[in-house]
Amino acid sequence: KLRSTSADHLAHMDVLLGELGCMAGVSPDDITRELTWARTQPKEAAAVLRKRLPNYKGKDYFPPERDGSSVVTKEGKVVVEEAIKYLEALETMGGVGTSSELALGLAAEDHVADIGYTGVVSHSSSDGSCAADRVSRYGRFRSTGESLWYGSAKADARTMVLDLIVDDGVASRGHRLCVCNPIWEVVGVAYGPHSTFGTMSAMEFAAGWSPDGAASDDRRASGPVHVAGQEEAKKSVTTQWKLGGCLVCNQEIKGGAVMEIEKLGGKVHKDCFNCKSCSKPLKGVPWNAHERSIFCKPCYTEQHGERCIGCSKPIEGGMMNCALGKFHVECVICATCKKSIGKASFSTAGGAISCQACSSQKVRTASVGRLAGLTVDGGSGAVGGRASSVLGREPRASSPAAVGKAASKAAPVPPKAAPKGTAKAKAAGGKLSMAAAGASIVGLGMDYSALG
Repeated sequence: KLRSTSADHLAHMDVLLGELGCMAGVSPDDITRELTWARTQPKEAAAVLRKRLPNYKGKDYFPPERDGSSVVTKEGKVVVEEAIKYLEALETMGGVGTSSELALGLAAEDHVADIGYTGVVSHSSSDGSCAADRVSRYGRFRSTGESLWYGSAKADARTMVLDLIVDDGVASRGHRLCVCNPIWEVVGVAYGPHSTFGTMSAMEFAAGWSPDGAASDDRRASGPVHVAGQEEAKKSVTTQWKLGGCLVCNQEIKGGAVMEIEKLGGKVHKDCFNCKSCSKPLKGVPWNAHERSIFCKPCYTEQHGERCIGCSKPIEGGMMNCALGKFHVECVICATCKKSIGKASFSTAGGAISCQACSSQKVRTASVGRLAGLTVDGGSGAVGGRASSVLGREPRASSPAAVGKAASKAAPVPPKAAPKGTAKAKAAGGKLSMAAAGASIVGLGMDYSALG
């Protein structure tokens, strides 16, 4: 057989060697023991299978391990009732052991490695070889048979065996007859990923089995055989479903576990629904999308989220948004008194954050400063002269209430009458209107009050 060192195949081998036999807690030995259980305890298997019947709604089967999601069957519960009757009438037979036979298991691994990568559903390898060809690499046999299971990684070993006995959609019931064939003495099992249906298991049964130790040792050292024709087989995969392409990997969705992601506007393979940065599975956890890539919330926040104006770190969770930008709640601090403001009101006047107390103090200080800087234009009359002499002295600070009170008292008091000549000169030269003069008088009255 030909071997390949293509990047895609090597990547698949890395995944396969890490996952074969241990995905979802299922091992080849677990499957072997369940096969023996069904063969030696057929009536007990029938009783367990009967518990499936209430989980059918028409042709939709809702397996308990799938948390509410369904499997669309071809025959509905009718085929389950048929399988129950078959098991109830079945004579007890010998088991196939309690552990997977090593050499037969290598043949099973070869097939999982091959069609698991291509996504094909077939007993034939990518180069056209059959199950007997694969088994004969590692020993001799009198009879051999193969059963293949495809499905969710959530299924346990017993579920796989019962699925094969039900054999939904297979008119010949070939899997049922193979599992329950009394001639089998031993079985080799492999379990691993399948690019179309998620996971698969291959079970190689044999009678009169004689393993080839040297061939098995060589195979264990070199890894699964990679047969020719895989890339062509991968391109030719077709299924009964037309689901379009996966929005993450851009490959056609041909079956298996699929998720409809409204936020992305389409479907993705369940195995592709992972954070682009840390590869964490995203089903059932908060996530965000950025330019059609998906991220878990922490990775999105770190790479694409808002950053705090105060500390420049990513903002995750609660934040404050103001004219200066976005802040962590704990980073909203008064620039004057350095106290934490939190979610209380604050001012951003002057381009800095100020708490209410410091902001009010700034307003009072600014008001007093404006009073101290008052000037009156319009010549050398008594009003102008008096204002100059008052403003030449330093005013005393007062509260807004005191200033307002002083203004109300001072407003009605008229200034000392100026000589008629002076008044005429002012009116002619300064062109001071009565309204402007009144405003000046009020302003002067406020200053007088502040001065005491």
